[in-house]
Amino acid sequence: MELKKTLEIFIQDLEEGRFYDAHEDMEAYWHTIRKTDHPLKNLCKGFINGATAFELIRLKRYDAAKRVWKTHEKYLPLLHEEIEEYKLFHKANEILFILKEKHKKYL
Repeated sequence: MELKKTLEIFIQDLEEGRFYDAHEDMEAYWHTIRKTDHPLKNLCKGFINGATAFELIRLKRYDAAKRVWKTHEKYLPLLHEEIEEYKLFHKANEILFILKEKHKKYL
């Protein structure tokens, strides 16, 4: 699947609270680029972890959620206007940060 479609599905999953699906959808794309020098592989990994944090909160695994959220934040400096599909990455990140505010006592 192409990056644009992956991000559109990822965003829809986040908006509908399907955090496990969001993780799986982004991870499927990431597996196609992880062993390459693709410039977005680490950013994608960060977004996988961002979605995973909220699935872990749903499962009441708060320490694990905090740990994987830090991985999401670690890769955020890679999010800048020059990257491919920046607008979709930015929208996904906005959703993740709205969720972070909602669940801030766990993160």
